[in-house]
Amino acid sequence: MLADEQEAARQQQEEAQRRRDLVEQSLAGHINKCWENAKTSKAEVERRMLDCLRRRKGEYDQAKLAAIRNEGGSDIYMMLTATKIRAAAAWIRDILMPAHERPWGLDPTPVADIPQPYVQQLQQRVQQQIQQVVANGQQVDPQQAEAMLDSAKEDLRAEVQKRARKAADRHEDLIDDQLTEGGWLEGIEAFIDDFVTYPGAVFKGPMMRRVPTLAWGEGWTPIKTTEIRPEFERVSPFDLYPSPDSVNCDDGAYLIERIRYTRAHLNQLRGVPGYSEDALEAVLKDYGQGGLRDWLWTDGERQTLEGRGHEWLSGSETIDGIQYWGSAQGLSLLQWGMDPEAIDDPLAEYEIEAILIGQHVVRCVINRDPLGTRPYHKASYQPVPGSFWGQAIAELMADIQDTCNATARSLINNLAISSGPQVDVNTDRIQPGEDITSFHPWKIWKTTNSFTNNDPAVRFFAPPSNAAELMGVYEKFETKADDATNIPRYTYGNEKVGGAGNTASGLSMLMESANKGIKDAVRHIDRGVIRRVIGGLWLFNMQYSDDQSIKGDCKAVPRGSSAMLQREQTQAMRQQFLGMTANETDMGIIGVPGRAKLLRALSQQLDMPDLVPDDREIEARMAQQQKAQQAAQQAEQQSMQVEAQEKQADAAKAKAEAEQTQAETQHDQAMAPLEQRKLLAEILKLVREANGNQQAGMESPGSAQPERRGQGADQAAQPVPGTGPGRTGASPAAPTSRSAAGAGISSPRMA
Repeated sequence: MLADEQEAARQQQEEAQRRRDLVEQSLAGHINKCWENAKTSKAEVERRMLDCLRRRKGEYDQAKLAAIRNEGGSDIYMMLTATKIRAAAAWIRDILMPAHERPWGLDPTPVADIPQPYVQQLQQRVQQQIQQVVANGQQVDPQQAEAMLDSAKEDLRAEVQKRARKAADRHEDLIDDQLTEGGWLEGIEAFIDDFVTYPGAVFKGPMMRRVPTLAWGEGWTPIKTTEIRPEFERVSPFDLYPSPDSVNCDDGAYLIERIRYTRAHLNQLRGVPGYSEDALEAVLKDYGQGGLRDWLWTDGERQTLEGRGHEWLSGSETIDGIQYWGSAQGLSLLQWGMDPEAIDDPLAEYEIEAILIGQHVVRCVINRDPLGTRPYHKASYQPVPGSFWGQAIAELMADIQDTCNATARSLINNLAISSGPQVDVNTDRIQPGEDITSFHPWKIWKTTNSFTNNDPAVRFFAPPSNAAELMGVYEKFETKADDATNIPRYTYGNEKVGGAGNTASGLSMLMESANKGIKDAVRHIDRGVIRRVIGGLWLFNMQYSDDQSIKGDCKAVPRGSSAMLQREQTQAMRQQFLGMTANETDMGIIGVPGRAKLLRALSQQLDMPDLVPDDREIEARMAQQQKAQQAAQQAEQQSMQVEAQEKQADAAKAKAEAEQTQAETQHDQAMAPLEQRKLLAEILKLVREANGNQQAGMESPGSAQPERRGQGADQAAQPVPGTGPGRTGASPAAPTSRSAAGAGISSPRMA
């Protein structure tokens, strides 16, 4: 029984292996057939590519170089094409790789899509509001309910649009980080070189790859780990083979890339999902020691022109493979051994990815992109409608380059001939043994007389120089190269502009016109590469990212061609706008966040990106300022209250004092007559006393005058008989004015 089970298991394994071999042979045969067709259809394009590369390197093809050397003379090659290509590459890099800017962006769609769950929640909320209104005794007709629902939808749409903008900003930061870590800058820089050199340039990505990275453990100990992340790279136009019917990377029947592997790379693929470990082991067993090179007819010259002339020495270390991207029917995939669960409809078309090394298919999976988009993107400097490959700068000016080369060769040959005299030697008159090839000052020529030829033995003459005419022809065709390529000489620093270029405004107008040509070329990169790459990254993150804050209805927007002419103008306009809005009215409109955004854009242009704080820090500062202002206002209010209380107390005190003063005044007014009477009485008393004393002094004899004066003084306080306050109508004799004056008082009559 056990032997039967083992035999059945062995038969199942053999059957599975037979099926795998059959599938591998069938799929490998299909890929090889497509590979041969693609190579045949691309042969003419490869000749053009080699010619473009030679023109950039400044080298003739072997047949033409042999013809030039056969005629003799100079074989100089004027590097006019290389100059134009370098200028175009620098110009495009300045546009697509600006400092502190992105030549792309994510913009929410004009009408952001509202997810259906949100719409259902909105309808439920509106229905609850209607029920509450009805519960309060009010009637709601269908039109009012529809209006309430429409109003709620508009509010929801506005909120969704606002959130979509925030999500787009966050998603831009994530994509920027993915591009930086995935080799975007290195890949796009090499792509630009291909773009200005060949009939087409190819960029690949995003591709999910497992790459080694470093993590930091305790004590900052480096730990080697791996992670899966999107990668980007430039693909040489020599290594991409579209199907003969292709116009772009997605519409053809298939697309094939020629890839070179090493043993280390193939070992890293073992155990990676999607790769057949058995097929990888077979490849390493068959080709691990001797390598596998599928040499093409272009490889030798290509390697020499690219500076890799000795690459054949490493043939044992390299294993060539081809990566196939194409459409296949589900029935064919089932016949090839694809998992039936991955094939929903046997009659439907599926986009697959397969890698063939030798006769082994090491990978065959369905393209994970929902739209079946292939991760290849191409652009041409001058596209040709209906063709996969366009025209390169070297091809646009090929006739001009050839004419300039021929003119330069003729010029140098003519200058060499006319640079010194030519010598006519009459050999009949030269003595035998005389060296006619030796020339030096003060040389003596030994001659003889001839009866038949009496011409001079040696004659000198100068060949005519055509340098001026040849230089005029060369300069004329060099100028024509500006028109053929839309890359004028003044755009890369040539000072001999002339005409309108002699003034600043005229040169600005010329630069504006020249920008139109390069802008058109950059637009081809925007549409063919940048939009597709950013859109692919956005779709990948929308599918697999766990961060819900970055997800929203957006579209990729390339900004290279639109930003190149606006960058300098925008900088000046931002500075003007900054000064124009420095007032309270405009600040009330744009607010502090808008002002910060404007300052942030200007600081990035000035290479000071961290000068302006972020929105959170600004909000925190504003909150702190508001608290400080509120505290200051409260302190001011308290101070004003205390001051008001003090003023009230002072007013009450002043009022009390005024009332007291008024009362005293009234009292004084009431007491004034009594005081006056009392004062008069006292005055009368003093007068009487004075009069009494004077009268007593006049009645005493002269001898006893002192004593009597003293006595009179003693008796001055006693009332005089017949006088007193109780008697009226009788008064003593009136005193003299002198006595009255001496008393210091006035008489009653005077008073």
